[in-house]
Amino acid sequence: MAAAGKLSLSERLRQLPARSAIEDRYRRSTAVSAALMRQAAAVMPGGNSRTTSFHPPYPIVIEYGEGAWLTDVDQRRYVDLFQNGLSLIHGNNYAPARHAIEAALARGAAWSGASREQIAFAEFLADRIPALEMLRFTNSGSEAGMLAVKTARHLTGRPYIVKAVGAYHGSYPDLEAGLYGQGDISGRALVAPFNDLAAFERIMAAHGAEIAAIVIEPVLVTGRVVSPAPGFLTGLQALARRHGALTILDDCLMLRLAVGGSAERFSLNPDLVVLGKFLGGGTALGAFGGKRDLMSIFDPTRPRPLFHGGSFNGNPVGCAAGLATLKDLTAERIALMDAAGEQLRQALAARAARLGLEVAVTGIGSVSGISFLADPARHEDNPSALGLAALFHLACANEGVLIGPGGILSVCTVHDERTLETAIGALSRALEALAALLDTLT
Repeated sequence: MAAAGKLSLSERLRQLPARSAIEDRYRRSTAVSAALMRQAAAVMPGGNSRTTSFHPPYPIVIEYGEGAWLTDVDQRRYVDLFQNGLSLIHGNNYAPARHAIEAALARGAAWSGASREQIAFAEFLADRIPALEMLRFTNSGSEAGMLAVKTARHLTGRPYIVKAVGAYHGSYPDLEAGLYGQGDISGRALVAPFNDLAAFERIMAAHGAEIAAIVIEPVLVTGRVVSPAPGFLTGLQALARRHGALTILDDCLMLRLAVGGSAERFSLNPDLVVLGKFLGGGTALGAFGGKRDLMSIFDPTRPRPLFHGGSFNGNPVGCAAGLATLKDLTAERIALMDAAGEQLRQALAARAARLGLEVAVTGIGSVSGISFLADPARHEDNPSALGLAALFHLACANEGVLIGPGGILSVCTVHDERTLETAIGALSRALEALAALLDTLT
């Protein structure tokens, strides 16, 4: 309850200024970025090619990265707690991946035939992830998700997919159902709330004969990080099979949870698996695959194979970098990342509580999220909105740490104890700046 003479938090939030001291400090320290973003806006809508990387008033422009650190064009250094949307599992400019790229590139970037690198990486992934008996490479996780859906529809002869509200599966219209204010897409996609197995059961009861697949994001990572409730994921898998639908596990992000990915972590046995993000070791690479009998529909030696093109699919440069990257993602390194992620969550929650900020600090393993419970605007609904999450994002940048828009934070293998302490200190000061701003709104 608000103290006598003092406005409630919700009332104060309605008074958030169009320009705050936090934003003013950000603008003063990023003048070169601002100028370059104005230049970019003349040739790219909003100055970028990726909606999720935008935040108000403008993103910084990166000059270079090394390990856990990024440096912008204003020569400011930041601890990187986002790693290009969680796609750099060993941080920036990882030497083994870079050396693998250089060696492969010396022989050619791509060609229409197969390569030793492609075959070796496919064998490695099939051995590492039991559900990937056979696989095909793509140029991104988005393409991999699109093709997994195409596969499910072809095999079942059914039109619909079912997915969770807020689950991100790439830039494919059918998989964007439940995002950015969208609901169901007639004839294509149906959505239900994450962790609400009963809602999925109702959809399957009503439309089961039309459902080709349930697409599973094992941990919801869109503006906030939500772990699966006990039994939810295995319940979805059983539900799909009961209705003759396939399960598609999108493991682009959560391959980091175990050597065998989230299928191993949550005891799943999906029909198809989608991979992307850090799969290519910093290069654009994706893959999808599954049971041998399902994937055989792409075999060009069989009658009427399902078509799948792509000039750069499985190119030797990406496969070489990916193999070097995944080989180094060991169980020991995953355990260290997970411990660091838990340390980060505990420190953030404790500092916010001491400051009286109402937040939810959530996460699993090395991925975390901070949500401001009274936030009047959320990044996943409107990337241009300047709510508490956006102000916290700017405050973090002011203190020398970069997080994901919407409050997503990620630990990777190069975040050692000293770097983590630096990041926690910066995040704490950012929370203090936000609390101080709120205290001025009386």
